Amino acid sequence: ALGADAQLTHFGCMLSFPGSATQPWHSDGPHIRSGGDSRFVAPCHAINIFVPLVDMTHALGPTEFVPGSHFDFDKKAHSRTPTIKAGSALLFDYRLKHRGLGNSSSEERPLLYITYARPFFVDVFNFDQKRYSSLPAVTQHASREERLQKRQRLHS
Repeated sequence: ALGADAQLTHFGCMLSFPGSATQPWHSDGPHIRSGGDSRFVAPCHAINIFVPLVDMTHALGPTEFVPGSHFDFDKKAHSRTPTIKAGSALLFDYRLKHRGLGNSSSEERPLLYITYARPFFVDVFNFDQKRYSSLPAVTQHASREERLQKRQRLHS
């Protein structure tokens, strides 16, 4: 769908902790319009790939999708919430309406995300310099054990 010249634009890991809340509905990027014609819908210009690192269950808070919303964000359709096995890949249009559901389990839910796009596309909404310019410097590196103890204290 993207062509042989598709480029890796970003990747990372989303971690949903036990007790996390459901996200608001969103898409990861806007529709690309042509000449101001609101009826025009461009072909797919970017895709997300989600790869869960654990078997997804409803309790872990999988991602909920609205089919067809990549053409019309306000489309009324029954949502779908796939639960897939660890290491499986779920591909979807960058414009598709979705949300991560709350994690009601006692386990963390790690999910790799990978985004590919056509060469002209630059995501200025999610990964711009202004958005992350005010992040504090990391002054102290905690060990894995120290981070685990801190999380356990926060959830106690």
